[in-house]
Amino acid sequence: MPFDTTSIKRGIVAFWAIWTGIVFSTNVFDGLKAADVLGDGWSYASGNWGYMLDVTSVHDTPTVVVGVLFVGVLVWEFAATVLFVRAYTAVDDIGDEAAGPNPVTVAFFISLALWAAFMLASEIFVAYEAEATHRRIFTSQLLSLVALFCLPD
Repeated sequence: MPFDTTSIKRGIVAFWAIWTGIVFSTNVFDGLKAADVLGDGWSYASGNWGYMLDVTSVHDTPTVVVGVLFVGVLVWEFAATVLFVRAYTAVDDIGDEAAGPNPVTVAFFISLALWAAFMLASEIFVAYEAEATHRRIFTSQLLSLVALFCLPD
């Protein structure tokens, strides 16, 4: 297998597909722990449910609202994961928007929008430490997208 810029591009997209899939799965297992489906001994879980409860408590947000937000994030993360997996096969077509939006562009758009939403939520709930993390992930994904378009074919 030759290592050329297409291999690098595929590697970048594959990384985000895998990473987003891991984030999604740890959050699913965290939700299952919170719902008492899995025991406390289950270690493969993000801890984000408890963190969301803590962060949203600044405005006395009802648990049911936090639950809806958590499920919404899960759906968004799942969509991003599926789109990144789909985008892996479309790396060769980056920049060719003649047939409509490229799957790579769509995957990054959906994922970047998630991290932007997290940054906005961090401001609303005064969770500046979380915002810094979300900003770093957003910036990393944006840099990845720029690299995909700037690297030669």
